[in-house]
Amino acid sequence: MSETKFIDLETRIAYLEDTVDDLNKTVYHQSKQLDEIQGLLNNLTRHMKQVQEDITELKPQDEVPPHY
Repeated sequence: MSETKFIDLETRIAYLEDTVDDLNKTVYHQSKQLDEIQGLLNNLTRHMKQVQEDITELKPQDEVPPHY
């Protein structure tokens, strides 16, 4: 192989390594965001269950409506 081909291969390898590093950083950041969103979703789910329980406690199901 000529020296030009070696330089071309080295350039391509360097470019691919940079691309892989960028992709790894992107995956890492997306993973962190996903963990944060999952935590928020868990908090929201817990809150909604509590609200449903509070509503059930405040309004008994067998209460006769006022128009009867």
